[in-house]
Amino acid sequence: MKEIFVMTTYEQVRAVSDSFRSRMLVNFGTQPLTGQQLAEKLDISRSKIHYHLNELEKNGIIEIVRREEKNGIMQKFYQPVAKSYIVDDKLLDFFGGSDLLSKGSMTNTFRGDQETFEKFMKRVNDDFQKALGEYSTDDPYSSEYVLHVDWYKKDNNS
Repeated sequence: MKEIFVMTTYEQVRAVSDSFRSRMLVNFGTQPLTGQQLAEKLDISRSKIHYHLNELEKNGIIEIVRREEKNGIMQKFYQPVAKSYIVDDKLLDFFGGSDLLSKGSMTNTFRGDQETFEKFMKRVNDDFQKALGEYSTDDPYSSEYVLHVDWYKKDNNS
């Protein structure tokens, strides 16, 4: 088992973001478990456990480390691939944006180099222009816009 696994796809992040799957990962402990053992540990049906085990395995979050035959049934022993999981910085370049307009707010977060920053600023401007179009009324005082900016350069030593 690795110390740290870097998630490089949004599917991997979604897989571990599910609260039940996160609980499953915590309950593995240090020993590999079968779906049945995990179901008993969490007091949940085997079918529900197996669905979530398949999702975690499909996304490389857990792996089958051993197979044993017991009473004519092949048991699979699963184990997380790492003790800790982190998100690759490349997935964090842009987060949020236009999909939040329907909720009446936008969130844009930037992380990257000069070229990525320029693309980010264009996206912020495009989202703002879209919001102005969707939420504009004849009354100039009917809407309030708030812009919050935290500006800092990342220290390469941290």
